[in-house]
Amino acid sequence: MTNSRKIGIIGIGPRGGYALENLIMELANTNSLTNIQVSLFEATGKFGNGPVYDLSQASTNWINITERILALKKREAIEGIMVKIPSFPSYHEWAGKYFKSIPEDITDTYPPRGDIGKYLSKRFQSLVEPLVDSKIAFLYEEEIIDVKLLDNNKIEVKTNTTTYGNFDEILLTIGHQPTKLSKQIMEWDDFAFNQHHIQLFKSPYPISDFLNCKNLNEESTIGIRGFGLAMIDVVRGIAEKFGTFIITDEKTKSCTYCSDHKIKDMFVPFSLDGLPPVPKPLNARIDKWFEPSKEQILDFEKRIGNPSTQKNATSPQFLITAFAPIAANVFINLPIASNLNNLSEEEIEKVMIKWLENHTYEHPLITSINDSTKKNMQDFVGMAIGEKAISLDFCIGQVWRHCQPSIYKQLSFNDCSDSVVAEIIALDESTKRYSYGPPVESIQQLLAMVEAGFLNLDWVNSPAIDLTEDGWCFKSANKSITVNIMIDSVLDSPKIKAVNSPLVKSMLSDQLIETVHDDLGVTTGGNGYLIPKNKDSKIPIALLGRLAKGTIIGVDAILECFGERPQKWAQQAAGNHTNWLNKTMF
Repeated sequence: MTNSRKIGIIGIGPRGGYALENLIMELANTNSLTNIQVSLFEATGKFGNGPVYDLSQASTNWINITERILALKKREAIEGIMVKIPSFPSYHEWAGKYFKSIPEDITDTYPPRGDIGKYLSKRFQSLVEPLVDSKIAFLYEEEIIDVKLLDNNKIEVKTNTTTYGNFDEILLTIGHQPTKLSKQIMEWDDFAFNQHHIQLFKSPYPISDFLNCKNLNEESTIGIRGFGLAMIDVVRGIAEKFGTFIITDEKTKSCTYCSDHKIKDMFVPFSLDGLPPVPKPLNARIDKWFEPSKEQILDFEKRIGNPSTQKNATSPQFLITAFAPIAANVFINLPIASNLNNLSEEEIEKVMIKWLENHTYEHPLITSINDSTKKNMQDFVGMAIGEKAISLDFCIGQVWRHCQPSIYKQLSFNDCSDSVVAEIIALDESTKRYSYGPPVESIQQLLAMVEAGFLNLDWVNSPAIDLTEDGWCFKSANKSITVNIMIDSVLDSPKIKAVNSPLVKSMLSDQLIETVHDDLGVTTGGNGYLIPKNKDSKIPIALLGRLAKGTIIGVDAILECFGERPQKWAQQAAGNHTNWLNKTMF
């Protein structure tokens, strides 16, 4: 295509695919879908779904958002000058799940991530095939290692095999990036190097790496660093290789773990605090207990979204004090009676504020961190299935989850100082043990493995670990256990300065990207375009996703991939192309 404008999108997972979809729609709506080439780079070749929703991954990797709220909207048909693209159904329509007609007492479903990947892949293919046929889109299964902004404001993209030039603008939607290894993992890597009887895995994915490991057998003992969602995927994947989970109560998802092998203490998980992930409510009926009213949400958004409040904030206290009255009101109206100890709603609110400020704060209404991990899991399951009085912390976590869309909306691109933004993100992260929790069935499976002697929780809370001839030796006051396989299930945070990918490192050194804060990501504008060190200059490079954490609050959820950020970028990018067309053609 002669005299065409070139756009590159790097990283074609769910967010990149949706950004492309919106760009094409915007261009078609303004009759500007002409004289354009869009190059799509995805190193994994998993166009549209990306590695997180890889179709071939283990079926034991479940999503941690219920299908009930997975409202990925229908794509309308696109009629352009050069191309016609068919409509594509919403996720609920595609999956045949019509939740408005499903009773609220039906247990929420959490399908394998690979199943969601099928939807994302098919949706993308139905979009991109007509674009490829019309020579508008071009697919490249190549890894980007450098992006250079040239003196003429054109962009050069270097991959692991080729250099592509003359891009007019670039969008980065690159998701998880490798980071520098922690001091502990580097030490363990050196320790395990060239030792055939022990093995270290530095990532929890893909699960197939462990399942195909020659050292994995019924006599293995496996240490798992981290006690969160990735740990559950790892444990469930390996457990199903050696046995089966049998549901004993469909209503509560309680189960037993059965194996033909005589296995004991196969898994030894551990974390810095030993606190378990907290299950989400079992179904829509119980989840509604924690849902604020529309009026409460509107008032909450008004309070935290106030520019003057944000500008004057010296801490996240304004967010906490706006949230606590909502959570306290929800708590006193829960249908399961809690022993309020004669506390008023205002007094409960004060207790909630103290806990949000410090999660080690102890109170009779708060689940004690001094209880055993097993008891914590049993108690949280009881709350999640509606059979046990709800604790304040469980209530806070679920109400926070319902408030998160408002938090993300009102506090992205806010007027707070960088240090306050970092504290707000830390506060949100601190609630994710509750708000991003797994389905009830996942915790029931962990409890079943504990009962079967398959999962050992004795060293879950920050154990001392010695490196010995036989492997990693976990020690406590009067006992020890040695593991011959170690799996790191702790996923990297989007701390831009710790990212180790050649692309990000080169962009940092070229000063194309500016960090929000030492512990956070990249500074971007409201439409996703990078804001460089020289604030007066504009560069034709945009970034969406987790590496923009700090500018944007809340970046990882799939619903955010299909949110307004890709739409805003597409509007601006389409406007840039329309302006170019008008100047060039007339």
